[in-house]
Amino acid sequence: MKKTVSLFLALILMSTVLFGCADGGGSSAAAGKDGASAAEGGEPVTIEVAVSGSAQELEIHQQKFDLYTQEHPNVTIKPVDIGTERFQKLMALIGSGTAPDIIYINEWCYSLAYRNVLMPLDPFMESDEAFDLSYYPESLLLPLRYEDQLFALPQEVSPYVMYYNKDMFNAAGVELPTDDWTMEDFYAAAKALTNAEEKVYGYRHPGAWADQILNWFSLSGVEYDTSGTEVKGLDTPEALEALQFLYDLVVVDQLSPNPASLTAMGKSADAMFRNQSVAMEAAGLWMLPQYKADALPFEWDVVRMPKGETQNVKAGILNWGISADTEHPEETWELLKFLAGPEGMRIVAESNMALPAAADDAANQIVLDTKFPENVKAFVDSVPDVDMTDQLSIYRTEVNTKMQELVDKMLIGESTPEETQQALIKEINAILAG
Repeated sequence: MKKTVSLFLALILMSTVLFGCADGGGSSAAAGKDGASAAEGGEPVTIEVAVSGSAQELEIHQQKFDLYTQEHPNVTIKPVDIGTERFQKLMALIGSGTAPDIIYINEWCYSLAYRNVLMPLDPFMESDEAFDLSYYPESLLLPLRYEDQLFALPQEVSPYVMYYNKDMFNAAGVELPTDDWTMEDFYAAAKALTNAEEKVYGYRHPGAWADQILNWFSLSGVEYDTSGTEVKGLDTPEALEALQFLYDLVVVDQLSPNPASLTAMGKSADAMFRNQSVAMEAAGLWMLPQYKADALPFEWDVVRMPKGETQNVKAGILNWGISADTEHPEETWELLKFLAGPEGMRIVAESNMALPAAADDAANQIVLDTKFPENVKAFVDSVPDVDMTDQLSIYRTEVNTKMQELVDKMLIGESTPEETQQALIKEINAILAG
């Protein structure tokens, strides 16, 4: 192992990203000139792949694995479920010397590449004449490059949109939202749909989820950047306006339950939307397999996130990379190419689980043709506005944890937007200083 077990276990207990540099770089072995490897025939090999998600998502991953092993009978694929505490479970596996061959990365590429957990993919790509990196949008590759090397391939992207209950809108006489609605339109609808006596809310802002905070920052025009030693964008009027917007939404007008209330309720991610306790929630395509398997008992649809200064949004992503300690680099590269290639993208598209993370019009058309939900096009149209710049930091997890803590403190009424802004700048700069 490139890392010491003690370092990883100590940081697992802290539930945060590792600090300090690792020693040495990961070794790599490139595939053959034509991209072929022992995966196409030869000695049996077992490749472990980290997976996570709902039962529906795990089944979709298994479909891809089954298709690959049918074509490569000497390969056995062993899924390693890292559950919902993905980063912590992954760190435990790495720290114990049992990292899977293909690592489920989400947004942690910078942190893992910095510490030599991942194998650079450039030697494989340079030796594989069949591989075409232009298949992937540059915007999705940006956070997967570290020090001029690529460390992962994107498999799926799921931009945030607004899910809304049509029945609740119609019953309240509120006009249904359209893809060009504004933050003012959203706020007015949330207010009209909130019934304090019945404990029914216009919107559900989930606590302890920095991406949801950053999503409103992006819409508000905040040019948030933590790639250097000091945070940029948080000392601006736009950042204060975004914090004030959330404060008014949750604390002043109580159009969403606050983080403490959500914790006390113990509701799952979609339970309040399903039981019609909230009229709107922001999420990606990952809700669709659940809503298809267990239909919602009301009319609903999605719409693009409301326009503020921009219509830029965050997104849920799945990236996969190769462990620096894999014993089967060539075979693992072949499998990675398949999972993040056209066949893997087709299965993702057919599942409605996410959008293909590639310039693949045929796969995107599969998603559009489902017409599930009616305005599924809102997801596809949001992709060009996905903002990934918050991922360009080796300290992203620490920064996001601190942001969640400080903003949640504001949303339970323990600090003002102005105090929160100053605390965010101070605390995030301390983290970025190392």
